[in-house]
Amino acid sequence: MRKKMLMELKPLKVMNRHIADAKKTEISLSPLEKQRGEPGKYRMYCRAAVEKGILKVYLFAVTDIEENINFPRYRLFISRKERRFITYDEKLKKWRAALLESILWDAMINFYNIYVNDRDTKVIQIYLKTMRPAIWALEEYQANIRKEQRIRHDKKLTDSWDQVMKTVPGLPKNWIAWVSKYGIMEHYIFYKYQKNGATNGYCTYCKKHVPIRSPKYNQKGHCNICGQPVTFRSVGKSGRFCTKWYRVYLVQRRKTSGFVIRIFQARTWYKKAGYADCETTCHEEQRRIFSANGKEISNFVYGLFKRREMRWILYWKPWYYTCCGIQYKGNVYPYTLSDLSRHELKETGLREYALRQKKIDPGKYLYLWQTYPVLEQIVKAGLFQLVDDILEYRATDAIKRKGRKPTEFLSVTKKEFRRLRDMNGGAKELKWLQFEKSSGRIIKDEEIYWMAKEELEPKDLQFVLDRMSICQVRHYLVKQSEKSGDDISHILQVWKDYLSMAGKLRLDVYDSIIYRTSDLQRRHSEAVIQMEEKKKEIRRRELEEKYVGFQEQLIALKEKYEFSAGEYQIVAPKSIDDILYEGDTLHHCVNKTDNYFDRIASKESYILFLRKKENPEVPFYTLEAEPDGTIRQKRAEFDRQNKDIDEVTSFLRLWQKEIQKRLTKKDYMSAEKSRKLRQRKYQEVRDQHIVVHGGEFAGKLLADLLEKDLMGIPLEDSEKKEERLSLMVA
Repeated sequence: MRKKMLMELKPLKVMNRHIADAKKTEISLSPLEKQRGEPGKYRMYCRAAVEKGILKVYLFAVTDIEENINFPRYRLFISRKERRFITYDEKLKKWRAALLESILWDAMINFYNIYVNDRDTKVIQIYLKTMRPAIWALEEYQANIRKEQRIRHDKKLTDSWDQVMKTVPGLPKNWIAWVSKYGIMEHYIFYKYQKNGATNGYCTYCKKHVPIRSPKYNQKGHCNICGQPVTFRSVGKSGRFCTKWYRVYLVQRRKTSGFVIRIFQARTWYKKAGYADCETTCHEEQRRIFSANGKEISNFVYGLFKRREMRWILYWKPWYYTCCGIQYKGNVYPYTLSDLSRHELKETGLREYALRQKKIDPGKYLYLWQTYPVLEQIVKAGLFQLVDDILEYRATDAIKRKGRKPTEFLSVTKKEFRRLRDMNGGAKELKWLQFEKSSGRIIKDEEIYWMAKEELEPKDLQFVLDRMSICQVRHYLVKQSEKSGDDISHILQVWKDYLSMAGKLRLDVYDSIIYRTSDLQRRHSEAVIQMEEKKKEIRRRELEEKYVGFQEQLIALKEKYEFSAGEYQIVAPKSIDDILYEGDTLHHCVNKTDNYFDRIASKESYILFLRKKENPEVPFYTLEAEPDGTIRQKRAEFDRQNKDIDEVTSFLRLWQKEIQKRLTKKDYMSAEKSRKLRQRKYQEVRDQHIVVHGGEFAGKLLADLLEKDLMGIPLEDSEKKEERLSLMVA
């Protein structure tokens, strides 16, 4: 359709009889108009005709007709042959490719407000080959054309995806049988109830009848034939049920080159009283494409594409591969690995690891294999626990990424390597053997086992290893744990704190009476009391020596972060004494560790005080805030949050919104750095599984408490922050 030719077509006009007919016709109001009680009045007249094979639809505004302007507001042209449409907007004086629905939406006109007489309706219906009402017929026709256009536009993309999918082979013949037996870990023994106890049942793992002895419904046990863990279920009592979803992996060679890791979710349905007639379903959700050298090429997921169809869609790498130790483990189909291990997977060790560990994440393994080529040698040496630690990012500081021999990349001697292999050691055992080599000390296997069991590393005991042997440390920790009833990790922390305080109190920490005190808990408590008496003087002196220029940095916080509204105000500390006084009064740790001062000095986070206006000098809440106002912690007396926390949180939201106006580009850069540091530290705390030992949060994970207390910038303020930052950059 040429635009010049369209404009030369014979124009259509609204006659008086059309207006008269429209006034006689009762308008159909939309549900929303009926709800608003709007009057039934048409806002547009529609005329239609066919000329030169083109359907022309003219829309006249009623207001224009009333002002004797008999000229269309919109001219819609449709070519059935070319499957195209275009609209000329008389008001804007331009051609528009938008749908009629969108054009009328801009003018706040709906289809119910347009009058089309019977003759023009017939013209539209005959041309479009439909029986739908005129305007809705136009809408449907345009929508179909637009859908075809989008499909043509996306076809180049989807065709390339389909070509890749064609290289994926079909499923093995025994795939479902293998999944139901090995991929799904829930198995049952079904039995028929007998008064004196059933003696025979059907094992879903063995697929045959096996002897049993007086089972109870839902009782856990093992099959006497195959030894598989099972759950006993009575045939008469058990209705239709299914297992939970299990992840299973299938690694196959592609038809061209390379291989694919196919990821499925599977479960089994058991019918009522029909234990032998079960159905295993597998839903494939992901395909990871690799080259012949084991490098990932692309990743496809099965999902809804453009809200049109379910298909394979090119996706990006899973986020957890690069940022944390998460693994999505599942059983790997073993029968394709043998041939692949002689070619594509020859230098990876994936087959040996999958057969040994059963449940693994092969995609994560291959991702880290690219970073740690020594992974293959570690697997083939039989150090499977060390492989697990590498995949969980627990061994990054213990091994080298490359090396010809295990003793080289593990930094141990041949003797120590054999010991590590014999104990199937992981990262912790390796670190103790490395410490043995570097320190020249002899550490027995039983001591290494114990240290690894208690999750202790050489760095954890560094504070005392210069005056005690590993054996002495172990016996001392065990004795103090038995005496106090606390776990080893808590005793170790108390010991560290005690010796740290003893040094500050100028006691001889190299005297065995001090560092090996017989009653650690009592001596620790006494040291705490002495520290309370001297802490202000000691802390002030050491902080002033350590943080030169700290006073000026605190003063700079006043203008940027102080704020007052309602009955609350936020105050910035003016000196080190203010922070020490805050910690003393509220009985929390802000003044007892250098961590907060380090973060202030590095501009990672700041300490601020929330006070009530009526008592501005009385500590109320202590805040730890990042440079952009993200609040990490908000704690009242004894590290608690009072009943007024919701009211306090509302005030803090106002404060966050206000200070966004005061921040500079440098503040935002510091905030981004702070955010990354915080995320990494929180993940480390979670990986170490640190538990709170005292107070109202005793027994809870520290990582959970920190994340719950985090108070980020509201979304709208965050968006404004990005806008301001972009303007600053510009």
